[in-house]
Amino acid sequence: MKRIVFNLALMMVISFTSFAENNENKTEVKTDAKIEAEASILDVTGLITDSKTGESLAGVEVCLKGTELKTYTDFDGKFTFKNVKKGDYELVSSYISYQQGVTNVRADQTKNQLEIKLQSSN
Repeated sequence: MKRIVFNLALMMVISFTSFAENNENKTEVKTDAKIEAEASILDVTGLITDSKTGESLAGVEVCLKGTELKTYTDFDGKFTFKNVKKGDYELVSSYISYQQGVTNVRADQTKNQLEIKLQSSN
């Protein structure tokens, strides 16, 4: 059963990542206001593991509450939110057969890497 759930989660991750856009070839002129705005936008990354075994969890849904930002962990249990405005957020992580995790996050330039441990609901 866990294998079926893992395969379904894996398929979802692959389908979401295959639709990513390539923005490398775009060029734009940056004004002072745009440079200042970009300074307040950063990336938030993290790793989600099982609290008992320490095993990385692939396919965990991760959302920043109060925004439309949502992503899924990769094969190594890692996730990334790009272009997050500085501020305080609640990060909600959901995974089948695990208790939902809620983590308070302060997105700033000093610490943007999280380690989250989910507890099994069994």
